[in-house]
Formats: sequence, structure tokens, C-alpha cells
Amino acid sequence: MAYSPAGNLTSSSGLAHYATVYYKRRGLDRLQKKFRFNAVTMKDMIPKQNGRTVQWFRYNNFGAVTTPATEGTVGTSQAVTSNVLQAVVSQYTAFISASDLLVDTLIDPLVVNFSELLGYQGGLTVDTITRNVIDAQSVGMNQAPLATYLKVADLRAARHRLQAVDVEPMDSGEYSGWFAALAHPFATFDLVNDPAAGGLADIVKYNTNVAASPLVKYEDRGTVTHVGGCRVVESTNVFTASGPNTYRVYVVGKNAFGTVDLEGRGPSQITDPSTERFKIRTIIPKGDNIADPEGVIGAAVSYNFVFTAVVLQGPAGIGGPYRAKTIDVQSTLG
Repeated sequence: MAYSPAGNLTSSSGLAHYATVYYKRRGLDRLQKKFRFNAVTMKDMIPKQNGRTVQWFRYNNFGAVTTPATEGTVGTSQAVTSNVLQAVVSQYTAFISASDLLVDTLIDPLVVNFSELLGYQGGLTVDTITRNVIDAQSVGMNQAPLATYLKVADLRAARHRLQAVDVEPMDSGEYSGWFAALAHPFATFDLVNDPAAGGLADIVKYNTNVAASPLVKYEDRGTVTHVGGCRVVESTNVFTASGPNTYRVYVVGKNAFGTVDLEGRGPSQITDPSTERFKIRTIIPKGDNIADPEGVIGAAVSYNFVFTAVVLQGPAGIGGPYRAKTIDVQSTLG
């Protein structure tokens, strides 16, 4: 029989009170999307006490006058025409509540963690609604890819097609001077590995100063490259188009899309929920109230914002050419 000087072990059944688990009071990090669509929109606002509908107008340009005037003859005034576009803001709300007993016994900071969860949902809601409004007009903006997978030539084609109808690149923010190209990481994988002549892999071979000016960057779902007149930025919240491994790429010019808030009631403008915070309301009751006479609600967090997104040129009503292109491409990655 083996000698055992330690009469009690961690596995001994007699120590009923022995604590076997150390509970961490902070949750593990969560996988979260970054929100890219709001940054490519023109921002507008409806003042309070002015209804829910905003209406813009745009004058129609005159064509060139190619007929000489008749000497000594007064001509006829030109008729000015315009088109109007309307958008209606909507309200979006959600909340999480917790009992007083849960607040007093949960081992992690409930209000902080619940606020982070709800804030991520709020940011994702804004990003997705904006993208859905854009996708609803994708038929009018569609550009067929030049091949199966995304190529630099597709971005060049989008840039030149937009410039051909006088659409300007972005003029402010991170995309200033460029057309904004939002693409899924699976699509950008094919872009950076495009082996065609004039493709990104071909261009990189001739970059003599990679350290100081890299043509391809691997930011965390950020800027990948500047090529073909576009600043290419990744988003995992793009539309997954019909077809195998098919993702939508968005090439956006100045004032292609807009977002509208109600004064003082708009959502937070955030891109990275891991470093930015969406505006959340925190309610910690002080004493009983008519809605909770027993005082059993210990805390609640919520958001309540009013906004809408709109395509500013192209749809029926406002008319004119769309100021963006969408390209549905397959990916070599699954």
C-alpha cells in the first residue's frame, strides 16, 4: 500500500465547501462587425416641431445653346424645372431590463455589459438599415463584373462610369478625393491577388518603396488599398448576393446617399464598437413608482433614436443618374 502523507486532496469528497471554480467577472471579447455605410452618406437633420418628412429639390441643368441669337430680336425666357425627393424618418427603440435581485447578485457589472450589448445592436441597426435602402436600388446601380472575381479593372470601370456622368468623388472625411469602395474581405482577397496586367499584384511588383508607401494594407477590416480612383475599405455587413460565395461591392460617389436624423434624436455615429460607444440610456430606479409599485425592476438600459436613409439621385421622382455602382462578385474563398 502506497504511503500518502496528505490526508486531504482537492478531489476529496468530504470537503463540501471547497470552491472549485474561479468565476471571472469580465466576459470574453465578442466578434463584432464594423459599421461602414454611414460614413459614405450625406448627413441631414429635421428640426423638431417640423414633421417627419424632409423634402429636397434639385434644379435640372440647361443644355448648351448652339443656335446664334437673332440680332436685334429679344428671345424667349427659358423655363426652369426641378425635381423633388422626400424621405420620412422613423423611430427605432429597444431595451433590456433586469430585476433588482439580479442587479444585486450578478457577479459582473450588469449595467455596463448590458449597455455594450445594446449599443452594438443599435450601431448594427443603423448600418443595416442604411445598406438595405441602398440595396433596394441596386438594380439601377448594377455593374456586371468583368470576370468571375473582383479585379482592379472593375473598380476602374466603376470610377470611369461614374465620372462619365459627372459624379464627383467624395469631398470630405476619410474618403476625401476618392470614390469609396466597400467590399467583403473575401472579395478583397481576390482583389489584392488579381494577377492580371495592371492588377494589384502586378502593380505591387513595381512599388519601389513598400515600407514607406505600401500599396496593400492589412488593417483590421479597414483600408486595404487605394487603386483605380477608389479607397477600398472592408465590411462584413455587405449584402450576400444570390449565387455561390457571392458578395456585393459598393462604389460610392459624392452625395450618392443620405441619412437624416430628427434634431437631438439621431443615432450615434460610430464605426468601431470596440472603441466607440453608441448612445444608451441607463435607468436605475430610485424608490417605488406607479409602473413598478413593488420595486422589483433594478435597472434598465435602452436606445431610442429617429432617422432614415435615402438614395439621393436615380430613383423615380428625383431622377438623374445614380451616383454609385454595385458589383456582385464571387470569391475564391468559401
